[in-house]
Amino acid sequence: MAEQQTIDWALVTKPHEIIKRSAILESLRETNKLKDPWYSAWRLIEESWDDELPQCSSIDTRQIQHRITNGERSGSLLSSIISLVRPRLVLSSAQLTLSTAAGSKRPRWIKAPLYPSISSCNLAKLDVYRLDSIKEIDFLVDLATRLECAMNNGLSLECRLRREDVRQFDQLYYVQYLKQNENEYNWDVDKSHQGIAPSVKLLNAVVRRIAELDVSQARAFVSRWKQTPTPVHLRLWASLSQCSVLTPADELSEILPVLEDRPFWKICAYPEIAILRSLRFNDITDDAQQKVIARLKKGPPRSLWLRKAECDRVKDAQQYFAMRELYRIKFAGGKLPHSVLVWLTEYLGPYHNDLQNMDSIYFDFRFFTVSSQVTQPDDQFSVLYGEKRLRALEDALVSPRKSWNDPYGDAANWIRSEDHATEILTALEASRYGGAEYPNLWDHFGQSHSAPSCEDAETPKYQKVGNRVLALLEQLPIDTIRQAIQGITHWMLSWKQVIMHSSSLLAVWGKLWSAAVAETNQTSDESDQEELANLHTLNTADTAIGKLVDIFLALLPRNRGNENPFATNNSLCSMRDAIISADGKSELIGKYCLIKELPYFLKADKKWSQQNLIAPLVSNDVHYLALWHAISQCGYQCGYRQFTGVLQEIGNHFADRVVDSHLDREIKDFLLSILVLDSLYAFLEERKPVVANTKIQQALRNVDDEVRATAAQTVQDFLRSRILSDSETKLWNTEELFQLSVKPFLSKVWPQECSLATPGVSRAFAKLPASAGKDFVQAVDAIMRFMVPFDCWYIHDFGFDEINGSKLESIDTLEKAVALLQLLNVSIGTLEESVIPDLAEGLKQIQTVSPQLIQDPIFRRLATVARRR
Repeated sequence: MAEQQTIDWALVTKPHEIIKRSAILESLRETNKLKDPWYSAWRLIEESWDDELPQCSSIDTRQIQHRITNGERSGSLLSSIISLVRPRLVLSSAQLTLSTAAGSKRPRWIKAPLYPSISSCNLAKLDVYRLDSIKEIDFLVDLATRLECAMNNGLSLECRLRREDVRQFDQLYYVQYLKQNENEYNWDVDKSHQGIAPSVKLLNAVVRRIAELDVSQARAFVSRWKQTPTPVHLRLWASLSQCSVLTPADELSEILPVLEDRPFWKICAYPEIAILRSLRFNDITDDAQQKVIARLKKGPPRSLWLRKAECDRVKDAQQYFAMRELYRIKFAGGKLPHSVLVWLTEYLGPYHNDLQNMDSIYFDFRFFTVSSQVTQPDDQFSVLYGEKRLRALEDALVSPRKSWNDPYGDAANWIRSEDHATEILTALEASRYGGAEYPNLWDHFGQSHSAPSCEDAETPKYQKVGNRVLALLEQLPIDTIRQAIQGITHWMLSWKQVIMHSSSLLAVWGKLWSAAVAETNQTSDESDQEELANLHTLNTADTAIGKLVDIFLALLPRNRGNENPFATNNSLCSMRDAIISADGKSELIGKYCLIKELPYFLKADKKWSQQNLIAPLVSNDVHYLALWHAISQCGYQCGYRQFTGVLQEIGNHFADRVVDSHLDREIKDFLLSILVLDSLYAFLEERKPVVANTKIQQALRNVDDEVRATAAQTVQDFLRSRILSDSETKLWNTEELFQLSVKPFLSKVWPQECSLATPGVSRAFAKLPASAGKDFVQAVDAIMRFMVPFDCWYIHDFGFDEINGSKLESIDTLEKAVALLQLLNVSIGTLEESVIPDLAEGLKQIQTVSPQLIQDPIFRRLATVARRR
């Protein structure tokens, strides 16, 4: 045990070599004379085996993306995401490079026998996680909590391995996803980093998403990071504190001036601190600003350089760093005192070209040529007033775009500055017809004028601003509105919380609606028919029509009973009628947006909904096929219980449309899944399903295998969900769900033909027995006729989740062991690529429960396959 060759031999053992590893651990327990560093080295090896995971692949990321896209929000999905990003211990052999004690061959330090490091799967693109599509705040908070735990475990591991802080920065350039342009491709700057980088970056992105949905939940994470004394936690705090609603100005005023020298000055190690200081300089108190400026002018302390560094070079660097950070603040829009600007001009000298050409807030950072940029407003428009300023801005905005510093960019940057919004509104109020001659200015102003937070929306300050803009829009001619419709409707949607109670909102909305319809339908001709039929490929939320419909939906009162808000509110009724009476592309976009809220309209005004929303949906007009995509979006958003009203109205059409070749697979997946779900609930609640089981069974036969596999996954998800009874007085347990619903569904509704047993269906059903709890054996019997070999990658594919505590321990009887053996046998083929890397773990559990099964031919075959792997 105290030999390098033994260490090297142990490091190359594979997970399925259970006997070898067990022998090593048993020898370690029986050996009392083993001293450090050998004893600690063997304990590290034991820890690395416990933490061992199969190598991640692109298949894992695609599966996670697919599950999120399909609306899954399960604990299993959380575990899969964590396994993709969590840091883990990796060991490799190392030679004895340190000195040894006299007269002894025993190495002195633990670094000699082996080399420990922190690794992880490769960094996945942020698009994989589809965070923008996740609206369930509890799921996001749970994910962020687990990510934070994984990150903390990695940092703790770094500390135990006696890593220096600099290693964290070498393996993590930025805590947020940040892209650089390389050979015309955008890559994250940490794409080659493993270890803590994937978990930290995803944690940052998830908390940002939480902040969009619930500021208080996100603020709890940010506040906790501020109290945690590690560099990574400080950087996360700085990254999220760029948002004013997460970290108030008074907190920044206390922290920024008194940061330690290293985070205050080391922009390569703490880039988020420099960005935070620049972006929110104007927010901190005057006293804090003076302290920050004084510290910056003084320059970084001499202690940050090596003692042997030349004094002249250090002085030059100190002056350059001081001026660079002050210029960074100025570039980000920070208001520096006049005396500081004079000081910068006087001492600019040899740094003139570098600092004057600063074109990004990431200047001098690693990979500072990034896609995200913060631009500095041009001062040429500040010296103009009234109509002259409006005319200069309009002329600049109609000029061709050539570079960041062209007239167009200068004007756009000036308009984007929050300090200039009041000046623009004052000038527009003094012009004719609310600025009728400046459509491009209106368009850019609408896109750039930042809305207040929900907490500040009803304050008098913002109410006054909202009323000023609405008053201008009432004066604005229809031709000007049509040219600026995208920007104006963007402003209306962004400021909806401020203006929703304004008395002039209805008049302005109606005026904008007429302009939006005319502009949208302008290009609607014979060549536009394909676009109408494929409306789901268009992001309706980015269209002027879609934004105005969203404003209408935001005004609707919450329907708590069968009240009809349109019977008592003429304004809402007028807006609804305007949307329905549109024609062409506008009609389709409007109905598409309304159908996404179909459960609400059916409950509020059933007769109107049947005539205006359901009738076009079930017609045979090919142009209305796109509306079925809205139905699928509606179902994913509201869930089964709220969707039952829709199902009762048009459920019979689902079985017909699910085999329609004109519909995309995503729509078919939803239509068939909701029918399967209703049948499962019908068994559970002892009622008839909306659509006859015979029709559902025929639909399952006729669809493509991929759609059928999605339906099988629906059965599995149903079994794992927490379901309340209709009266919401009882929570069904797993065994009841299986016995009362899943088992009869599989025997009476799911097609029994062996020809329909495919790898996709088998993969979906493979997890079902583990989810059935105590009914594991019966669940295996129920799905056996549907199982064929499929590509297995993890024990997780059979419902055994190692991240949250191994569920293999639930296989604790002879009957369950036999059932698991049968399930593995029919699922794992003879080809090598069909083998799961941790198959040996499952076989070990079977052997532990029933040692006699090792003589079974099936066990022997699987053991042979595991050894070959």
